[in-house]
Amino acid sequence: MQPDNREYTRFSLRSKVKLVDHEGKEYEIYTRDLSHGGLFLIMKEDSLPPADSVVEVTAMDIEDPLPQRAVVVRAEAGKGIAIRFLDSE
Repeated sequence: MQPDNREYTRFSLRSKVKLVDHEGKEYEIYTRDLSHGGLFLIMKEDSLPPADSVVEVTAMDIEDPLPQRAVVVRAEAGKGIAIRFLDSE
């Protein structure tokens, strides 16, 4: 087993989010875990946003959420995608 070299600690969290992919397609999905740097999103779809594509994610469980831009760092068929938050510009 390889050591976990992540920059930020991950926490389990199941929360509903809206994801808009690089083609403008919208999904209502759930998080699996989060860290200060990003999220893992559960997606069972056959076609996942590809690695390095920019997406927008919005929390649906809070009042007046702000969309957050992120980049897909990993796509796992049948499981979902890992995203890293982009700094505000």
